[in-house]
Amino acid sequence: MWWIIGVALQICIIGLGIRREQRSGLWNWSKFAFATAFGIIECFLILVPILYLNPRSRYFGVVMAAAVLLALLNFIGMIVLARRWKLPDGRTSLQAYRDRQRIVPGQEQR
Repeated sequence: MWWIIGVALQICIIGLGIRREQRSGLWNWSKFAFATAFGIIECFLILVPILYLNPRSRYFGVVMAAAVLLALLNFIGMIVLARRWKLPDGRTSLQAYRDRQRIVPGQEQR
């Protein structure tokens, strides 16, 4: 029962994040699709050993550790890649985020 509330809360948080990014002009559907596919791949990397290997096997720990390490390295690579994504105006996502943080409330962006 609690997982339903967790999923609903996650959907709400994602929806609010999308709205905020759309208002600030940083939203891109292709990035969303890529990030969603990336998340699914990460889940599969962790779940496949759990679902298909016998937990009492002597290889389970080694395979699980390798899967977690691969998922971690994949995640770090995703962060590096995401920092280089370009927006339609040519700025990277990181530059746009920094520019947005420097804006004082009440001032217009130039």
